[in-house]
Amino acid sequence: MVLVHVPGETKYTLPEVPPKPTAHVLFCAKFTNNTPNQQTYTLKTERRTRSTCEISFVKSYTYGVQIQMKLAPPNPIVEANAGFMSEISKQKGYSSTSEQELAWGVDSEIVVPSGYQTTAELVFKEDDFRGDFEILTTFEGKISVSYEHKKTKELIGTVVDKVARIFNPKSGFSKDNEGRPTFLVKGVCKCKFGVEQSVNLTETRLCQ
Repeated sequence: MVLVHVPGETKYTLPEVPPKPTAHVLFCAKFTNNTPNQQTYTLKTERRTRSTCEISFVKSYTYGVQIQMKLAPPNPIVEANAGFMSEISKQKGYSSTSEQELAWGVDSEIVVPSGYQTTAELVFKEDDFRGDFEILTTFEGKISVSYEHKKTKELIGTVVDKVARIFNPKSGFSKDNEGRPTFLVKGVCKCKFGVEQSVNLTETRLCQ
């Protein structure tokens, strides 16, 4: 069997408008200064989170073997922060979730005035993406088709024919301007990923 399938460009349609990024406190520390002088403290910590990206197909095809498809990420932020899996093996009913661990750290000096307590929080914001995608795949070459007895499953024979005759409109395929079979693969992409971090400082006067 000499069959070539050429996946086209990934196109995202109907992306949902995500809510505002959600803030999460990863670390909280309090620095108290009971002395008559200003004090400087060192804040150094690292925390880790996981970004996820789930790919699922709602319309696809199989022909007895695994199919490699390359999906372009929806945007550079998702590609960098969500661990987007750009190449996946597509099987019937296939869905996959990839995860990537991200490190969020801070190494700063905290200045606390006399008679104050300073609260430092390491905060990161998490965003969501959900969008439908389409990939137009084009086929060329020849394919072998085996015929079996319906009851006994005994092999009756094998026919080699042009893929254009096998992958026809009755099977859900279309044709391009050159007469080659095409199939529009459809799926859904869902991602949850961190977008930024910040250190929030709050000063509180100590009771005398």
